Amino acid sequence: MATAASAEERPFAQSNDNQLSEGERKGEDRLSAPQSVDYTTLYESIKDKPCRVIQINQHVEGFNGRPFRTRANLIERELEPIHNAQTLSEVHEQLDAAGRRLKQLGVFGTVEFLAHEEPLDDPSACTVDVHLEETNWYKLRAATYVEDSERTFELGASLTNALGNAEHLGANFEYGTENSHTASVSYRQPRAFGFPALFELRGSQLFRNNQKTSSYTEQLRGAVLGVKSLSGAHTVEYELGWRRLLDPSRSASRAVVAQMGDYLKSAVRYTALVDRRDMAAGGAAAAVGGAGWAVKSSTEVAGIVPPTGSSTSSSGSGADSTLRFIRQQVDLVANVPMDETGAVVFSLGLSAGLLLPWGEAGMSRPSCIADRFFLGGPSSLRGFKFKGAGPSDLRRPPVSRSGGETTQAATRRDALGGDAYTSIFASLMFQLPHPALKLLNLHGHAFVNGGNVIPVSGMSRTPSVLLSEFGSTFRWSCGAGLVVPTPLGRFEANYCVVLAAQEHDRVRRGLQLGFAASNV
Repeated sequence: MATAASAEERPFAQSNDNQLSEGERKGEDRLSAPQSVDYTTLYESIKDKPCRVIQINQHVEGFNGRPFRTRANLIERELEPIHNAQTLSEVHEQLDAAGRRLKQLGVFGTVEFLAHEEPLDDPSACTVDVHLEETNWYKLRAATYVEDSERTFELGASLTNALGNAEHLGANFEYGTENSHTASVSYRQPRAFGFPALFELRGSQLFRNNQKTSSYTEQLRGAVLGVKSLSGAHTVEYELGWRRLLDPSRSASRAVVAQMGDYLKSAVRYTALVDRRDMAAGGAAAAVGGAGWAVKSSTEVAGIVPPTGSSTSSSGSGADSTLRFIRQQVDLVANVPMDETGAVVFSLGLSAGLLLPWGEAGMSRPSCIADRFFLGGPSSLRGFKFKGAGPSDLRRPPVSRSGGETTQAATRRDALGGDAYTSIFASLMFQLPHPALKLLNLHGHAFVNGGNVIPVSGMSRTPSVLLSEFGSTFRWSCGAGLVVPTPLGRFEANYCVVLAAQEHDRVRRGLQLGFAASNV
């Protein structure tokens, strides 16, 4: 933004040449020579001078020359505080704030301001020109990714600012190789009624196939209403949904069978994020999210509705079918460049969580398996298969199988997860020296992983006994490998050495390929 100084504020005033002496003429010649202007000093000297905005001119453009869609009252609402400025510095502050507000609407690719002297006969007045250019109002996307050892195809479409209110309508469909699928629709409104937040309403229907690891499937239908700060630092959500757990294979372990049935989930979730990472370091630092640190905390309280009476679960326990628990999870990551270029970076990651049921006889019953923490895989514990570390139970033999197949099936175990977990990750990541490898954005790293997960509810054990078990059954692994960063995380090819494992863990010694999501 440029602001012209008024006549009274200019460093040199105009003079009449006919009235100047010879010495004064020589002085003027020196002044008329090209000189560098210290605009910072000049601005500091005039920033507290009276200045007010008397007119705002809008210059608007649609995307690629198309008609402009955004409603005028929406723009005027964000520009109105500019008229409250009384000094030049306040004008600058208000223009900066208005630019941020307009960007937060998510519909403008270009937001530019120019303040200049006008009218010229009023040195304390200025006019502001605003240039706004909209982004495309519709988007289609298709992507594939790997999550929880399942390859998933995603197809989505969205309409932004279709009605001119900066609203966002979206539809998304995901289908996985294990027949997991999710369909969802969403509505988002930034800065509704001028409130500095993003409001979102999302409805979804989910089917998740966990038969490979835990012998059950999950169906979930529900809606989420959320409010998120525009900086992304705070999010509050309310979720209401109906969950059904089924055993299609008829071979789930007894611990999993006891979980089958229908559940009502009514939960409030608060997420806080503090991110102090900087991508400017480049090199390997950029591959791990930037130099610095970040921490995310997620707190969920479920069961904020009256009891629903008897449960519809197959266990026939007659207990309330409403899920009631408190779930706390914390993720921390720190990246420290070992040199100025960021070519070598030391990374430290820590994740921890605790799940505690509440209500009548809450701690005496096991928590729902769909809410528990699981451990294993490149995202949490390298050297172990996905959900391969932690409590497990023998599957039941299928009734219709032959004797040989029954014996083989009976040796398989269902991962049960746990109510308390922690995962530790330390690595030294470095850029590979060959130019071709740098072009491919390929990095190397050496790492150490540790973690554990145990059940807490339904165990009838004291906290000291649980803490002793947690420490004595800790898992450890180390190794080295190659890393390819992607926008969704890191694809890794590692050689893993398992240092400590428990009897029924499913380990992956030697080469392990996988996708590691970011800790935060």
